[in-house]
Amino acid sequence: MDYLYTMVLRIMANEQDAGDIVQDTFIKVWEKRKSIKDEESLKPYLRKIAINKCYDQLRKRKTRYVEDNIDNDSVINHITSYEQADQKLEKEEALILLKFLVSRLSPRQRIVFTMVELQELSHDEVSEITGLSKTSIKSNLHHARKNMEGKLKDFLN
Repeated sequence: MDYLYTMVLRIMANEQDAGDIVQDTFIKVWEKRKSIKDEESLKPYLRKIAINKCYDQLRKRKTRYVEDNIDNDSVINHITSYEQADQKLEKEEALILLKFLVSRLSPRQRIVFTMVELQELSHDEVSEITGLSKTSIKSNLHHARKNMEGKLKDFLN
């Protein structure tokens, strides 16, 4: 079930939160084990519970942070200090920047963006897991991309 931990970690950007959510997810599945009809329904059920727990956790957070409490200003200054930053971003720096940008999205945009762009799930799968309509998924994805693009432009200027 590494896929579940990976998905939650990408959404939460924090290993401790991801571990707690995955653990809570399995506890909930264990409690509801009699209502699970077959193995094929287990994976979507796990994802749905985990996503709902991510929503809850993100809503509770007043401030969002990057994994390991990275000082956002120093990350931005370091990344944008290059003369041609877009050509010189290395993989690690790009991942730090991606985590930073994703951490600034609203909980719904963050979850939709993570599931579509990072987990490569279809809109149908995201709809099934989150309960959002395809229109809402497309809208949240569009706004997430625009928000990230705007923040990236601000950082690079």
